[in-house]
Formats: sequence, C-alpha cells, structure tokens
Amino acid sequence: MRKFLLLLFICVSVSLSAQEEQDPFDKYSPPGMTYTNLKDALKDVKNVYKLKIEYQPIDPKLLPKLGKLTQLTSLQLSGNSLTELPPEFKDLSNLTYFCCKANNITALPKEISNLQQLTEMHLINLKIDSLPFEIAFLGRLRNIEIQNNQADTLNLPNSFGYLSNLNELLIFNSKLDTLPASFSELKKLKSLTLGKCGLKKMPATIGKLSTLEQLVLDNNELTELPKSIFRLKNLKYLSLKSNKLSNINDAVSLLKNLEVLDLRGNTFTPYQIEIVKILLPKCRVLY
Repeated sequence: MRKFLLLLFICVSVSLSAQEEQDPFDKYSPPGMTYTNLKDALKDVKNVYKLKIEYQPIDPKLLPKLGKLTQLTSLQLSGNSLTELPPEFKDLSNLTYFCCKANNITALPKEISNLQQLTEMHLINLKIDSLPFEIAFLGRLRNIEIQNNQADTLNLPNSFGYLSNLNELLIFNSKLDTLPASFSELKKLKSLTLGKCGLKKMPATIGKLSTLEQLVLDNNELTELPKSIFRLKNLKYLSLKSNKLSNINDAVSLLKNLEVLDLRGNTFTPYQIEIVKILLPKCRVLY
C-alpha cells in the first residue's frame, strides 16, 4: 500500500511539474498538429488550431489569407521579415495566444481589439513605439510580455489601465519614458516587472496596485521609491537590483508579507542594511 501511495505521489508530482513548465503556445490549444508554414495551414483551414512559423519568410501574397484561419488559437511568428501584420489579422476571432518576435513590426493594428479571446501576448525584438489605444478592449488579456523592443521609446496608452483582467506584465530592455496615469487601475495585477526600462522615478499611484505580489524594478535609474509603495500589503517579492538607491524609507516595515527584498547593486551602507533587516525580521534581504 505504501509503495502504491508513493508511486501515486510521484506521478502526481511529475504531472503537476509538467503542467507548470508547459509551453504557453500549447496551453491554450487542443492537442494536435502544429502547422509550421502558412501554405500548408491554408489547405486545412477548419482544423488549424496552432501555427508556428519560425525563421522563414512568409509569401506576401499568402499573408492576407491568414485571416481565414478562424479556428486558430495559438499563433507564433518569429523571424519572418514582417514589417506589419495584415488587416485580416483581426479575423482571428478565436486567437488566445499570440507571440511575435524578431520582426520589423513598428505597430500593432488598431483592429487588434477584435481579438476578444486573446489571453496572452508576447512581443519580443520588435520595433514598436506605442501600443494602440484599442488594446484596452481586450478584456480577457491576462499576460503581456514585451522584451528587447528596439524603438527609441515605448509608449503605453492611457487606456492601458483598463485591461481589467491583466494579471502579469513584464517589460524588459525597452525604454519607457513614463507610465500612464491609468496604470494604477490594473486591479488584478499580481506580477509586475519593469526591468532595464530607463525609469528614473516610479509614480506615487503605484501604491494603488493592491493585488501586487511580485514587483521587479531591476536595472533602472531609480534614486528613491515613492512612500506609497509601502501600501502594497500583499507584496511578497520586491527586487530593486542595480539602481541608484542609497536609502529606503522606514515605512518598509509596513510590508508585513514581504518574503524577499533584493537590494544588490545599489549603494547601501552596511548600517542601512542592518536597519532594513531589523524592520523586516521575517524577510530575506539580499545585498
């Protein structure tokens, strides 16, 4: 009996681990074939749920036909020499996962608002200077990742805060001038990473993100934190690596649920670190 229970425990553990590591491309689609070029996919439009075209050009004559894949739930376009997405992109009404990387795309079409099922979006190594105002209409969007954006700056529209179900936001190595005023309206945001974004100041309104559990602000130019950050009662992990911080307000003691505070790469004195440790006796302080 013990051997059986042990075996069952191992099987369940392996199963849960596999689910956690599952590629998000597959997470939202039914099991089945992943098409790797548009030409083949267009031969079976009613049964195409997954399309991943990697490091191969797409025939410009075929690209507008992308919209015919109305059953498509997962789409990844990587290294295809694309400069824009076709207008027919809006017809992918069942699209749940979208990833675009290593293309020369400078903007997302306004019609992206038609993709009402979109839940997860990854934009990597593109040249986007702003996200469209219409992104606010993506009511199911839970996860946004933007990395290595090659435009001079990336502008988030003021409508960004109306993404009512956004749970995770990661922006890395992408220059941000400011955060929109509506940013504090992301009432379901649990994980926020703004790494290497050139930020010199965080707005005081960040203290309104009451559901936030993880906040990563690494590799910016922050010299201080707004006092309001200590209103984040649910925060468990706060990383401030490689900024220009030399002091933290005593109000840090209000972060009762904080488990890890990473201060490495700043200019704190040993005395200041000891004070932080005293204020947060249950928190692991990295320095």
